[in-house]
Amino acid sequence: MTYQDTVSVACINFHTAWGDKAANLAKMKSIATDAAKQGNNIIVFPELALSGYECSEDIGTQKKSCRMHRESAEAIPGPSTEEMAQLAKTLDVYIIFGMPEQDKSNPARRYISSVIIAPERILGAYRKLHLAPWPRFTESLCFSPGDDVPVWETRYGKIGVLICYDFYFFPELARIMALKEATLLINTTASAAGPGKPYYLVQQTGCRATENLVYAASANMVGKERTKTYYGHSVIAGPHAPRPAFVFAEGGETEEIVSATLSFPRLRAYTELLDWKKGWRSQLINTEMSNFSRS
Repeated sequence: MTYQDTVSVACINFHTAWGDKAANLAKMKSIATDAAKQGNNIIVFPELALSGYECSEDIGTQKKSCRMHRESAEAIPGPSTEEMAQLAKTLDVYIIFGMPEQDKSNPARRYISSVIIAPERILGAYRKLHLAPWPRFTESLCFSPGDDVPVWETRYGKIGVLICYDFYFFPELARIMALKEATLLINTTASAAGPGKPYYLVQQTGCRATENLVYAASANMVGKERTKTYYGHSVIAGPHAPRPAFVFAEGGETEEIVSATLSFPRLRAYTELLDWKKGWRSQLINTEMSNFSRS
């Protein structure tokens, strides 16, 4: 397959209407239309943008899946993804957004997923592998972990999609995707405000890009949801010869479209100078890692 040499990526600083799936879908469609008019080819919304990230109050007392995510979850394909797929076809763009996914074979089972939609069809979804730990987070009470590390074929090369905790604390996943020839990594995240968090988001996005010699893009929420507040700072980063690390675009703390145009020939030129795959001690690394594996 022949890939296009450049791609314009838009990461959306997105403010969800908590628990209002219809309102979020309508706003995502409007923003995606604006981003496409600006010339962007891949448009990315944050983790659980369709529903909102926070669990409802009942989860704290009952310690079981929350009402809001139970009611918002959909199978893929489903009503919301089909509606967005029609828009992607009309705009001739790729759209990626986070949503609560309901398992087709087991309706009681849900995942934190990000769906990948091409202009031609729904490509599939990445299911979050590592759920942020209880008791600080409630994900593990409401969702099940995924079990696959796919990459997706696009007009612009292969892309990998990760979600929040997977992206920040499990760099092996990004490395696996790079080994599967992904040249663009997408991080859909719901990263709440806290000391140093904007720097953290930019640092980790740049790190995943530089260590794998790929481009990386993170889309984060903004504003207050139910009780949590999000800081935005969606960012696009990667090697930019002669610099090994470069921030192409970074958002602020309000809702906005954060975009950059990326060159794959320029990325390949840098990769040829420092091809980590040629010297990678995979056998030794795999042996050492197996000593620490857990069931």
